[in-house]
Amino acid sequence: MKFSIITPTYKRSELLGRVTESAQKQSYANWEMIIINDSPEDHSYDDFANSITDLRLRYYSNDTNRGVNYSRNRALEMVSKDSDWVIFLDDDDYLSPNALEELTGLITAHPKEVWFVTNRAYADGTLVTKYPRPETHYSYIWDVLILKQCKGDATHCFKTSTIKNVRYSKYIKQAEEWLFYYLLALREKIFYSNLNTTITDGYDVTSGLNFRKRTRREQLKTLIDFIYEGRDHRLLYHPTFLLYLFMRFIRIFVKP
Repeated sequence: MKFSIITPTYKRSELLGRVTESAQKQSYANWEMIIINDSPEDHSYDDFANSITDLRLRYYSNDTNRGVNYSRNRALEMVSKDSDWVIFLDDDDYLSPNALEELTGLITAHPKEVWFVTNRAYADGTLVTKYPRPETHYSYIWDVLILKQCKGDATHCFKTSTIKNVRYSKYIKQAEEWLFYYLLALREKIFYSNLNTTITDGYDVTSGLNFRKRTRREQLKTLIDFIYEGRDHRLLYHPTFLLYLFMRFIRIFVKP
């Protein structure tokens, strides 16, 4: 069983040592990490690139800044043919010591599942992920997006063959990963297990990509972009897609 770990990075070269070391120290060894640098003008990455000796670490740089969605999509195209599972791991997060071994046990115990969600937590064990019940199925569309029973960032592990034709938004540079999950959730359910598989520092003023609060105009622009995205994916006839966009539209004007 082989894991493909996808790590986009942008102007945070100092964190790559930690995230790659967290993979190299795993008790489970069958993995590859595909790192996509989206800040090619940042030469602080040069030392890292030149220091790679582990063939499981695959480092690439975009020709220009294209956004995290492009980087993740590019990495998906580079996943090895013998890959079984894909994990998205941001550069400011890192794997818990036995994450891959625990995921292997979870996958083995539930062989029919194709989409596992486990916890993201802080180093002191405080959970970022808040799902009401462990070891059960959830609908990403209803339980996460619409009803918001499940909250907080989480670790997603997908069967590689299941996401072969699913990609991140092409109109929006920032993550907005819900569309990727929505497309998958149209045919698959989440299986959630209460395991702490990734550790995070959270966002801060200096480096947190989501720290800056977007203006109302920017939020409306994003909403319009998703309408174009929905058109391309033929989602405009899905009631849940339209309902979620409507909810976002209302929140733009209701929230201060």
